[in-house]
Amino acid sequence: MKSMSAVDIKACVRELEDEIVGGKVEKVYHYPPDEIRIKLYANGRKDLIVEAGRRIHLTKFPKESPRFPSSFAMLLRKHLEGGRIESVEQHDFDRVVKIKIERKDSKKYLIAELFSKGNIILTDENFRVIMPLKHEYVKPGEKYSFPEPRLTPFDLNEQILAEICKSESREIVKVLATKCGLGGLFAEETCLRAGIDKKKKSNELSDDEIKLIVKTIKDIFEPVVRGDFKPHIVVKDGEYIDVLPIELKIYEGYEKRRFESFNEALDEFYSKLIIESAEKAEREESEELRKLKRRLEIQFQTKEKLEKEMEKYRRIGDLIYENYALVDKIIKAFRQAMEKLPFEEVKKKAKQIKIVRDVKPESVTIELEGYAVELNLSKNIHEIADEYYERSKRAKEKLEGLLKAIEKTKEEMKKVEELEAKKFVASVRIVRRREWFERFRWFITSDGFLAIGGRNAQMNEEIVSKYMEDKDLFFHTQTPGAPAVILKRGQEAPETSLLETAQFAAIYSSLWKEGKYSGEVYYVLPEQVKKSAKAGEYLPKGSFYIVGRRNYITVELSCGIGVDLKNLRVMGGPISAVRKYCDYYVEIEIGDKSPNELSVEIASKLAKMAKDEEKHLVRSIATPDEIMKFLPPGRSRIKE
Repeated sequence: MKSMSAVDIKACVRELEDEIVGGKVEKVYHYPPDEIRIKLYANGRKDLIVEAGRRIHLTKFPKESPRFPSSFAMLLRKHLEGGRIESVEQHDFDRVVKIKIERKDSKKYLIAELFSKGNIILTDENFRVIMPLKHEYVKPGEKYSFPEPRLTPFDLNEQILAEICKSESREIVKVLATKCGLGGLFAEETCLRAGIDKKKKSNELSDDEIKLIVKTIKDIFEPVVRGDFKPHIVVKDGEYIDVLPIELKIYEGYEKRRFESFNEALDEFYSKLIIESAEKAEREESEELRKLKRRLEIQFQTKEKLEKEMEKYRRIGDLIYENYALVDKIIKAFRQAMEKLPFEEVKKKAKQIKIVRDVKPESVTIELEGYAVELNLSKNIHEIADEYYERSKRAKEKLEGLLKAIEKTKEEMKKVEELEAKKFVASVRIVRRREWFERFRWFITSDGFLAIGGRNAQMNEEIVSKYMEDKDLFFHTQTPGAPAVILKRGQEAPETSLLETAQFAAIYSSLWKEGKYSGEVYYVLPEQVKKSAKAGEYLPKGSFYIVGRRNYITVELSCGIGVDLKNLRVMGGPISAVRKYCDYYVEIEIGDKSPNELSVEIASKLAKMAKDEEKHLVRSIATPDEIMKFLPPGRSRIKE
């Protein structure tokens, strides 16, 4: 995976100066081995990721908090939490970033080395090392040594480049990359733009070519100096291959995904690669799941065998009775023959009888409708048939036990699969500012009106007493066991919004749980909703009584759940509204799956529906936990 170049860092740090300087450090997390995340408050909540040897940028994809903080995380918290970001700097156009954090009692530096294997080092204000993430080359108590100053593209002029080229006999692209601080990509870009063969020996360049190279380098890096960034990700065959703050000719003709800021581009680039890596690991089944699949395969093979045995022995028992006269004649004939003749002679004569397959001293095997039927000569027809029926019964008993074992294996597999899916989707999640109404049940009607409903009696009471206003409408099902639903500015809303809100009230009521496919919902004006009981009566918490005329709407129960990428959220409710606002959605109906099971299935289906470049974003937003908030009560299923 690509490490950030010095150019990348310069562009990123320039944005970070505007984004996080002055921000307060709220929490620090360490994700072994090389990654830390800093939660900040700077004009809103922000998350800064620093990965040793690779990257630094703001992220909207922070991981779940580690269950047990590492000693390095505890140390960073001790020294940095509550402090304010005083500055963010790139050291000498090198792949080193210094973050200065000030508290009342002290000033500290967090130094991020983004080259080679990298490191993250906490120092005091004099750059005395307090603690490094990695101890191989840096020790506590020592003064931190920054990399030696080196030539950068901004220092380069014709005289300096001429001296370097004369002393080198290597290819010019290699000289530019290593001696002039351009790195491989920008050295290739320089040669391409200048029209100079990159394999030409540097000491063979003419003065005009040297002059052209210097001018080209200045042209390339001028946007970096000005801060005139054009953040984008380079895409080839659907794969992200690079992320850049400026345009390069070397990627001319490639697909580009453009972003408002370079931090956003970096976040998208690295998060997608990390999630794809996680998806690959997810596809590589765990050993436990492989064992369960092998067990299930053997169980199904055994099931098929027992089913055949059960049917075979039952059918043989039936055939014995269906051919009663023939079987009785054969048994009697062989008994008499065994008494009068030697066994070998009986066996020899039996070969001439078409239906006889085998003869033994105590039995004869005949063929009936393709089945081999062994007739014990010491038993009568009823005893022989009963023996086959008993074999069929034993096979059936074994089959019944096996079917239970198969269901148990399936349940175990489902638990393992769900656990692995949850581990994956929990590993990355979207962080965004939630709207005030998202603590309730909610949806936006297709006409743009907000509807909110309670999740419990306490919320029902809060919605009516705190959020219901004069221009709203109150909705409730005719049957008990439903949320109190408010359509904000409902008296101004068209009929489509009234119908959708009625559907919303019904979807999340006991009607769904009871398996009813339609129901009656009424709506009234706010002044018709009374929160205090009549004299001599009692109203439970979250309950109300209605005075005056009610307006009734009969609705069908159908629910949609989808992901709204623009607002980075899941939405559920009437299918017409979900279809309008969600990029990807499923329709659900009353069914047989528990909310826990169905939420995992919906999360997986939404991710499969998404475009390749959006799959990771959909997975991050539409987690099973988030989907669960929008599922109706009771059991449901995806409508095919």
